[in-house]
Amino acid sequence: MTRAKVNLLIDVLLTLLLAAMAGVGFLTRWVLVPGYLRSAIYGRGVELYWLGFDRHQWGTVHLYLGVATLALLILHVVLHWGQVVTIYRRLIGSGGVRVGVAIVLLALIVALMAFPALVTPDVEEGGGHGAGRSAGQGARTPDGAENPAYEEGQGRGLGRGGGYPRR
Repeated sequence: MTRAKVNLLIDVLLTLLLAAMAGVGFLTRWVLVPGYLRSAIYGRGVELYWLGFDRHQWGTVHLYLGVATLALLILHVVLHWGQVVTIYRRLIGSGGVRVGVAIVLLALIVALMAFPALVTPDVEEGGGHGAGRSAGQGARTPDGAENPAYEEGQGRGLGRGGGYPRR
């Protein structure tokens, strides 16, 4: 296969992956809505699925599409490296400035990709997005039995994450 055909194939795959990532993003944003919107639109106690996946599982698909896109993007840049260097040299004439800009760009790329490994989430007790999600009186366990632990104002609800202990 010629280099031009390989480049075209990579470009087509990148376009399809980006379209799929956008589609899955739109799906999780506007169709498989988060819990607070789901309750307001469809009522309490419902889960939303499409093709057997809930919004969190589609989030995993979104991540895998992103990783595949990144891999193909890196391959695309490697295959066009000669063009990149030529254009870069024409845009930035001075060798010292070129090196400085390259270092800054590389540092930004590394920082943007590594920041999730360097941060910890803010943890809030009894507030934030989960506030007001207790199950109320007469709540039932997932098997349908009465559960006295879920009296008014107690418990964390029976929805997603309700069984996790507070930290």
